[in-house]
Amino acid sequence: MAKFSEFQKHFSFDKYTGFGSAANNQGDRLLSKDGNFNVKREGQSFFERLSPYHQLIRMSWGNFLLLIIAFYILVNLLFSMSYYLIGLNQLAGILSKDPVSEFIEVNAFSAQTLTTVGYGRINPIGLGSDILTSFESLFGLLSFAFITGLLYGRFSRPFARLLYSENAIIAPFQNKTALMFRIANGRKNQLIECETTLLFNYLDKESNMRRFINLTLEYNKVNALSLSWTVVHPINEDSPLNGLSKIDLEEMKAEIIVLFKAFDDTYSQVVHTRHSYTAPELVWGAKFNPMFNRSNDGKATVLNLKKIGEFSMAELPN
Repeated sequence: MAKFSEFQKHFSFDKYTGFGSAANNQGDRLLSKDGNFNVKREGQSFFERLSPYHQLIRMSWGNFLLLIIAFYILVNLLFSMSYYLIGLNQLAGILSKDPVSEFIEVNAFSAQTLTTVGYGRINPIGLGSDILTSFESLFGLLSFAFITGLLYGRFSRPFARLLYSENAIIAPFQNKTALMFRIANGRKNQLIECETTLLFNYLDKESNMRRFINLTLEYNKVNALSLSWTVVHPINEDSPLNGLSKIDLEEMKAEIIVLFKAFDDTYSQVVHTRHSYTAPELVWGAKFNPMFNRSNDGKATVLNLKKIGEFSMAELPN
């Protein structure tokens, strides 16, 4: 690691990253593949750790819809059993005689009460059923108001669906080499005033600390992300990657952290996203393949998002 000690003398370290520098207290990767910080929080009670609103807002749509359906079925079953406990003689209009058919009718009545539909064939005729139906109607109104609020929060929450190439590459660039990765907008909305910041972090084994260096980009801003953007860090004499090999970066446990922000004209707000590449995710001697072409009628540009990570091997200059 002698050459790394020498290499450190030529660069100033970024102390304001928020990641800290005590490498022996951190995981191997600072950012997970999904862009979230690789941090597990402890030292709080179960209720202090709960954050149901954030979990409901951030979970996938599939899980959210399954949770809503499961909640509706469970609540309906609980109220149906409650009607059984107070006695079916307090409900008028039940036509079935066998227990299974009776439960189906009571369950349907409970669903109508919970949703405040109330078709009217079955109706409460006792004090217990009156109280229970009143409470179920109130609970249903509050539940659907809560669910409506969550749906609005999920639809109105601004976030960028930015696609990253699976690998970053070390590619030929202007008779030298450069670190490159590719990004594209996964939605039809427009991202303008886009800006990317690149951080190179590695483990300094002599001090057992993590070091952070800002990487200079060929250009760190684009006016709009209409197609794809190949982000380029030229590896020249001023680059901290100059002279380092794949083995060197793996020994240094290097990680390239990407911070992206842009203005989303649909939400009229700034959106953020994060990504990272570790040393094993860097491909040396490659170049990205084109991912857009002219349409068959010649009137539009076709952007193939499936090709965002496609590359072919290329010879690096000596």
